[in-house]
Amino acid sequence: MDLWAIGLPILIADIANPVLLAGVILGLSAKRPIGTSCAVVIGHTVAYFMFGILIVFGLADLVADLLSPLTDILNNPEPWHYVAGLVIGLLLIVVAWRWRAAPPKPEDKQPERVEVGLPSAFLFGAAANVVAIPFALPYFAFINQIYELDDAGKATALVIYNLFYALPFLLVPAGFAALGEAVMPLLERVNRFVEKASGYLIPVIFGALGIVSVIDALVFFATGQGLF
Repeated sequence: MDLWAIGLPILIADIANPVLLAGVILGLSAKRPIGTSCAVVIGHTVAYFMFGILIVFGLADLVADLLSPLTDILNNPEPWHYVAGLVIGLLLIVVAWRWRAAPPKPEDKQPERVEVGLPSAFLFGAAANVVAIPFALPYFAFINQIYELDDAGKATALVIYNLFYALPFLLVPAGFAALGEAVMPLLERVNRFVEKASGYLIPVIFGALGIVSVIDALVFFATGQGLF
């Protein structure tokens, strides 16, 4: 229960995935809309689960070794680390500012229905996950929470997490099956809302990280002691 008290908010944050939602809605424009969109979700989720298994059971020690130099830097920072932090912080602030200043993209016209094989849709979902996995911070946070479990507990937790991760996206083709084309305007509005929310969330995160990095460096230069 303690695991899911932390894991549930992480899962909710992870589900806000505009890339997968857009892929599922795009799948509904295929000639086999329900099967295609389900294949996208299943491909994405299977890849997500396999990454979780690989990290937990195959890469844990390797990741720890790779992160040990970073841990040493965080525990014993040198002045040049704060200089680098100042530069990185300023770059993050610039990226966040330009991200918000970018003009909105014009909306695409409704695509014609095309023939998409279910294996291709599955591979599309899996490939979307592979590309996005370096940015799957909520998933990594959840994996960090299950390291204390035994092997069976870790595998079970990953299965439960990924099933509940996939469920909201599978409700999209289920709604299409129940309501048909009438549900598409609603899905498009939901997709635009998620895209807009992500458009605000990402620059806010970048900007906040940049501001903290800059303040940390300036405090060190003024006092000889950083914030962290």
